[in-house]
Amino acid sequence: MVKHLFRFSLIVFTISTLIFSFSCKSPARLAYRNIAPFYNPDSELKGLSYGLFNLDDSITNLYVTFPYKELQYAILNGSSVANFRFFYQLYDGFDNSRLIDSASFYGYDSLKQQDRFFDSIPLVTIRGRNYIINAELTDLNSGRSYGRFLSLNKSNNSTSADAILSGTDNLPLMRNYVYGSESIKLRLKEDMEEIRMAFASKPSLPALNPFTASVGSFETEIDSTFVIAASEGFSDHLQLSSRGTYFKETENGYSFLAHRFYDGFPEIGTVAEMRESLRYISTDSEFRKMQEQTPRAAVDDFWINITGHPERALQQIKRYYKRVEEANRFFTLSKEGWKSDRGMIYIVYGPPSVVYRNAFSEEWTYGEIGNPLSVRFLFNLVSLTGDLSEFELVRSDNYRNSWHLAVSNWRR
Repeated sequence: MVKHLFRFSLIVFTISTLIFSFSCKSPARLAYRNIAPFYNPDSELKGLSYGLFNLDDSITNLYVTFPYKELQYAILNGSSVANFRFFYQLYDGFDNSRLIDSASFYGYDSLKQQDRFFDSIPLVTIRGRNYIINAELTDLNSGRSYGRFLSLNKSNNSTSADAILSGTDNLPLMRNYVYGSESIKLRLKEDMEEIRMAFASKPSLPALNPFTASVGSFETEIDSTFVIAASEGFSDHLQLSSRGTYFKETENGYSFLAHRFYDGFPEIGTVAEMRESLRYISTDSEFRKMQEQTPRAAVDDFWINITGHPERALQQIKRYYKRVEEANRFFTLSKEGWKSDRGMIYIVYGPPSVVYRNAFSEEWTYGEIGNPLSVRFLFNLVSLTGDLSEFELVRSDNYRNSWHLAVSNWRR
């Protein structure tokens, strides 16, 4: 059963009650907020996902879903109850941080008969402007909050939020990637009889280390185009079986629709993926040697050789690939998260201590701000093909010693 939120209403369900209230929380400039918890798995509610879809030029649906099992249940009047609060703020951007709208919704689950919470909230957003949404879910029993910044680009006539991936039940998938075997549909802002699609198959390469000169971003090369039928705002059922990136053709070019990585993403899919992601902590000669071995032998031999002990190797394997999967969850934009610059730094160094973000960049600090022993990384936001973007590291030879030290911690 799906529950829906309505403004200025109190709605009671068999399992949950949701209450709307205005928030009096005072706004602060988002660029001054430390968002390091966004990238820390200890501060993550697994399965909490958001989606944005432009119903028209003035209304955008904010979708939110999470698994009830991740909440903490407490005994209340003899029943086990989970209580939560969802809060959002709609801003006109990072730097001005002019608060346009905000609200809170409260709810609870007592019967544990539903697997997930799912709902949509209509936001007033005008075409021709860009917005930032500060979304926050609080588990009221544990007192833990889980925040996220969502960027909504409506500055162009056609953007990626004008279409959303849906399942066969017409509900949003709440992710920017699909699996080869699943049947999906596209929900569209406008009604049309056909959708022109574009496909790019070239795989992305892993990031270069932080002291190697960047080769820069490349425009996506479109390999092929095709047409799918649509009616009443939805496409026909389709499967995106070929691995690559899919776009919707627009009057001005392309808008991003979906990635097709390997089945099982964001988890490690195969031993071959495990081997490939070792690029960051292996030498050139080690990596070349691994390409000559079977994936299983390459992974086993690498970890045993650098740790010197099977038990130590097993510990490091668990830690390393957990980081790879976390990078996939946190940083997948134009490519698999572990291949991105932020994913590379995260895997090798771990979660940053301090993160500041504005409209154009993110700044990560490991250690205390102002401490000469701290390490700081700056990632600039770069626009790519089809409304995609990516955070690119500003590389420097000054990172050489810090990088070698961080890599050596994995190799012992």
